[in-house]
Amino acid sequence: MNVTIDLKKAETYFSEEDFKGNREKAGEALCRLLTMEDHDQVLGWTSPCASREELEIIKEKAEEIKKEGDLFVLVGVGGSNQAARAMIDALADGQGPEVLYMGNTLSAHSVSKMLKRMEGRNVYINVIAKNFETLEPGSHFRILRQWMKKRYGREEMAKRIIVTGTKGSRLEEIAKENGYLFLSFPSSVGGRYSAFSPVCLLPIGAAGLNLDKYLAGMERAAEDCRVNPSSNPAALYGAARNLLYGKGYDIEMLVSFEPRYSCLAKWWVQLFGESEGKEKKGIFPSSAIYSEDLHSIGQYMQEGRRNLIETFVSVEDPGARAVIEPDPEFRDGFDYLDGMDFDQINKAAEEATLNAHWKGGVPCIRFLTKTMSEETFGELFYYFMTACAVSGTMMNINPFDQEGVEEYKRSMFAALGKKV
Repeated sequence: MNVTIDLKKAETYFSEEDFKGNREKAGEALCRLLTMEDHDQVLGWTSPCASREELEIIKEKAEEIKKEGDLFVLVGVGGSNQAARAMIDALADGQGPEVLYMGNTLSAHSVSKMLKRMEGRNVYINVIAKNFETLEPGSHFRILRQWMKKRYGREEMAKRIIVTGTKGSRLEEIAKENGYLFLSFPSSVGGRYSAFSPVCLLPIGAAGLNLDKYLAGMERAAEDCRVNPSSNPAALYGAARNLLYGKGYDIEMLVSFEPRYSCLAKWWVQLFGESEGKEKKGIFPSSAIYSEDLHSIGQYMQEGRRNLIETFVSVEDPGARAVIEPDPEFRDGFDYLDGMDFDQINKAAEEATLNAHWKGGVPCIRFLTKTMSEETFGELFYYFMTACAVSGTMMNINPFDQEGVEEYKRSMFAALGKKV
């Protein structure tokens, strides 16, 4: 496995007996999750087989975009782009087109700036909207269609627009009417659980990432959860954070000393915030990237209120080297770093932070990743989504609905004069 979990610096905050009982509860919740009938149509993401539907079509289109496009516009908000963005920002190495993210803001300045960046480029667009009612991607799709009409004929425009939505939706009808490629946003998969659906697969494939390796990582994690229901990282994480929540730890920081995990952290914040924040319950999720944020939020982590959990995502091999050479003539006071690689320095800072925060009263959980790769992201996404479902179930809330989000949408539509 590319991903493991270390709970040593969390276990000192609860008894071994309590944790054993919670592990068993988490394992039972996980077994139910993987075997229950999906009456509410929310568990499509748990099946590895479902992720391979439309895979060959996705690969073919992704290859076309890589060869012919130099700008790929990903239109989506929240769960419709977070997983793909996490992987693309971390792993893309220029093998595909530049990726531009739209459909995630209502700022006139941001939209105008993005349109200017598209000028003179060879553009492909992927619009992702499950029910095609969300304001941000819907409004951006309209302005992008108008932009495309001025530059391409109908047939060429149809080739360059891909839409991903629920079968039977207005978005599918638009695709048929205009000849766009339509990919399915499975009805049994919520946006924040869509990392293994066409929602994520086409964008990462178009950016040059390996889909087979990614899905292989997911399948390994899924098999681990099935075979070891109470001892896999998802169950252990869910059990530990639930036990800490019961002891008053109600804020969790996901942190990393690897900046390439910054968009993974944003994805994680949405996953847990939208899934657990309901019925006046839930652990508040936030994130930080060290060492930069150590000079701000690090102070609070060390000496602030003791209601904090800190979950580290560490990478063993960053895939790069940068050695500091001696420079005796300059006399800058940093000769103690001579011959050190920045990875060595970074890891020393990480260990020091982990120990200082733990000793200062913060239970620390740690996910260890061997490398940053498609396989690693496949495992991480599956473990985190499974842990979130298990954790929510143990809180006696539904981790798959989001009535609070729907309420703000209703208020916003009313303010804009939309007739329901």
